[in-house]
Amino acid sequence: MPDDREFSDPTLDVRLATGRAALLDDIDQPPLARIRDRAAARRRHRTARAAGGAALLGVTLAAVLAIQFWAPDDTDRLPPPVADAPPGGPVYTGAGITINGLTEAAVAHVPGTITDVEFADPDHGYLLTRCPTADECPASVARTSDGGLSWQHTELPAEIAGQQPLDLAAFPGGRLLITVPGGAFASTDGGRSWPAAGTGTSGTADATGAPAASGDALLRAGPGSGRCGLEVQVWLPTPPTTGVSGNPEAGPTGPHAPATRPDLDVCWVAPAATADGAWWVGGFRDGAPAAAVTRDRGEHWRTVRLPGAASAARTVEVTSLGSQAYATVLGADSTVLALLHSGDGGATFTPTRSAGAGAPAGFAGAVVPLLDGRLLVAGTDRHLHVSDDDGATFRRAGGSLPVVGRLDRTAAGYVAYDLFGSGWAAYSADGATWRKLQVN
Repeated sequence: MPDDREFSDPTLDVRLATGRAALLDDIDQPPLARIRDRAAARRRHRTARAAGGAALLGVTLAAVLAIQFWAPDDTDRLPPPVADAPPGGPVYTGAGITINGLTEAAVAHVPGTITDVEFADPDHGYLLTRCPTADECPASVARTSDGGLSWQHTELPAEIAGQQPLDLAAFPGGRLLITVPGGAFASTDGGRSWPAAGTGTSGTADATGAPAASGDALLRAGPGSGRCGLEVQVWLPTPPTTGVSGNPEAGPTGPHAPATRPDLDVCWVAPAATADGAWWVGGFRDGAPAAAVTRDRGEHWRTVRLPGAASAARTVEVTSLGSQAYATVLGADSTVLALLHSGDGGATFTPTRSAGAGAPAGFAGAVVPLLDGRLLVAGTDRHLHVSDDDGATFRRAGGSLPVVGRLDRTAAGYVAYDLFGSGWAAYSADGATWRKLQVN
């Protein structure tokens, strides 16, 4: 069987997704070197401007700090030095990355620690909070309709809150799913009520046979076979349904078919599609690291083996922006064994980094491709790092940027967890400019 299999029987969704990807590649842009030079010039300009005002601000800041060296409890816990403090709130910067801090609006205090954040679009987001034990505080779901500036929360019913782990998925229109061991619960009102959800079966559109909007379907990893004991499942939004598995022999059936299986042992499924509709799966094929991609929510797949097989590999994770794709081969404890780059949408990959080269040693969560061609990662050392050579080398972003727990992708961008080591989270649509969520 060929390593690289083209899609067959393209549908309208396939052609639209392919057209979007082609459009991204066809747009004329300045050379990457010129973009980087412009960015560097702007950073130098900002630095010079800030230095010019430093002398004037120095005396004033010294006087203020002599009088008041602490902040109220509703601001950042243990914040690092800030690069600027405009009326809208503090701003943390480094290596062209910006995190906008809390504004003057009130912070919503939800019991527990933020464990999962999902943004269905830049305005509508949802998050889970919970304590180490249910006796300490009830698990809750919070929602925002203004991009994270204000939040409301609802305690989860006891039959959900008492289970571990909880996984939250968000569809457009306030439809949510929470999966627990052995079942799932659905909400169609933004998390205010949680009846038991349907569970799909292979070869059906959903548990009730009701039509679903296939363009809003989500792909998730569910119990299966193979090296990692997983398979790709489809979660449907109408009604919220989980566990619709692929059928590799008969192929998809029903008005909105579930996924067929990619030709690899599934070890990882991307939490969301990329901007051009690509949904990535990582794993192994014939014992070698491999990646698969679909642009029609799992009806057709293209699978490619990755060069430089690593015997210590545990999984493969992939991300992309337009035609640029990056595959990371990870070992135990998220150690980076290899990083590979593709300039043709994932048809072929070339190693850019092998074990022991560059820093950090491990990645915490997603690799984030930036619009200027760089990569942003959170290291297992809890610092942000950037690369301007497709991952061959990295350098710490530095500046006033805080430590961070991990970066994850959502349907409408990225989420940074555990900022400052104090449980805060931030959201970004592009990976370069982040907004701290006003909830903790």
